[in-house]
Amino acid sequence: MLEEYAPLVVAWCFFALACGGLIKGALGVGTPLLTVPMMAQVLPPQMAIAIMAIPVVVANVWQFARAERSTAVVARFWPTFVAILIGTWIGVKILATIDEKTLMYLVGLAVIFFAILQGSRFRLHLPDRLVRPAGVFFGGASGLIGGVSSFFGPMLITYLISIRGLSKNQFVSSISFLYVSAVVPWTLTLYYFGILDERLLLYSAFATLPVTLGLLLGERVRGSISETRFRYLIIGILIISGLSMLWRAAQ
Repeated sequence: MLEEYAPLVVAWCFFALACGGLIKGALGVGTPLLTVPMMAQVLPPQMAIAIMAIPVVVANVWQFARAERSTAVVARFWPTFVAILIGTWIGVKILATIDEKTLMYLVGLAVIFFAILQGSRFRLHLPDRLVRPAGVFFGGASGLIGGVSSFFGPMLITYLISIRGLSKNQFVSSISFLYVSAVVPWTLTLYYFGILDERLLLYSAFATLPVTLGLLLGERVRGSISETRFRYLIIGILIISGLSMLWRAAQ
């Protein structure tokens, strides 16, 4: 299995996966955004994406299971969870007919603009009465865009950082819960279409180990990050996500 790859390739992938786990543990987001490009330096891009299937499911389930007051997160965000599932189904259905590049340009620019706005003194705050209906909108948009492009994160991050008083730990538990509704169907889709075959399924299972090690270290790092710095790091991830969407559109 793994012996068909040079030791340096395996070592680099292990390092990339551990880095992805580290950023996931510290910030709750950013794992595929960091890990897939790193592994794609030594592996075919489609293979790098498929290897992330099991680790992203495990990482999000792990973080949500370890979250404090997880039942409160479910009670608050279940409509968003459902909206993601519906949006993903619609996104996959229209994948063959939609102009993906135009969508990526528009959403990428909107995400970057919003991230910059949220980093300024003019940042937006959702009133409590709008948190749930806004969650349905952003969840549906996240599923729609993710179903078309696999970019589920930007709209969810945009939504959560607009909620007043959401602490860094609450952000991580909330984003992990919402990601589950995206990554589980995504993984099943990869398997259904044969992208995640038996060999890659085994590699993906092995990849869970370095991601988990990084995740544990990242959770320790998060404890030393202030709420303000955490917010700006999330905004940085959001800008990188927007730039990734623009790069994807330009290909």
